[in-house]
Amino acid sequence: MKKYHYPVIRGMLVGVAVYGAFAFGNAEAATVSGGAMTLNLDRDALIAGVIKDNYPDAPTETFSICCRPSLYLEEYFDASAASKTSSQLRDENTPDLYDSVSDEISALGRQFQVNASSMPVNPLGRQNKATTFSFDPANLSGSATGQIGLGGVMRFRVDVDPPNNRVLFGDLDLEYIPALANAVTGQSAWILMNNIGFRIGGFDLFDVSTQLSGNTLSLSGILGLGNGFDHLGGIRDTRVGTFSFQTTVVPLPAAFWLFASGIAGLGFSTYRKRWS
Repeated sequence: MKKYHYPVIRGMLVGVAVYGAFAFGNAEAATVSGGAMTLNLDRDALIAGVIKDNYPDAPTETFSICCRPSLYLEEYFDASAASKTSSQLRDENTPDLYDSVSDEISALGRQFQVNASSMPVNPLGRQNKATTFSFDPANLSGSATGQIGLGGVMRFRVDVDPPNNRVLFGDLDLEYIPALANAVTGQSAWILMNNIGFRIGGFDLFDVSTQLSGNTLSLSGILGLGNGFDHLGGIRDTRVGTFSFQTTVVPLPAAFWLFASGIAGLGFSTYRKRWS
């Protein structure tokens, strides 16, 4: 079986609030605004991570429908499609349900824009999430609350019988849940939740590098299949690609600037993992 290699940078915010707490009192909470998350799904890793594969891998005289991957990206809707219903996302630009892999599109570089702090009423079947995330810039891991809403939807094709072979994944939100962190597996406290159709874990995020530089918060790491892929035959936490995320922090408290400028707030260790 083909092996996949991902260079990994691991890191965590180092507490820089000790001096600030004495000099300036408790730091003010900050929020985020704008930016986007970019997902890069590895096609081969995704196929290997999903075991439902009903159609044969080669055509026969009696069954000509074949040769489709177990799971692939068929359509992508960016944040501008927020007004579409879930039925429209499921049915638009859809070839024949028995069509071959000719309808596959690239799953690289798919962007999900950060939603505003308030959102219009969702159309039928949608759950676009407002951004309510706030944190103490001096202690992100101990103070982060809320969610970062992300606009956009992916439509996957599953190699099972129609009409159940189209699956929507989107109306995402990024959350920080300390209980998820696992130093042994590399799973971070960050998780990407799917909200369209039903709320469930989309991707578990591994070996995440978190960096606060100036007024920019950045994350990057590895995507693992979450429990939302279980009903598709997904193998939990199979590494299927990478992600990057960047957003603007507002407002960054004045007190934080005084003691944080010039302080290197991150410790990094680099290593390489292999998955088969």
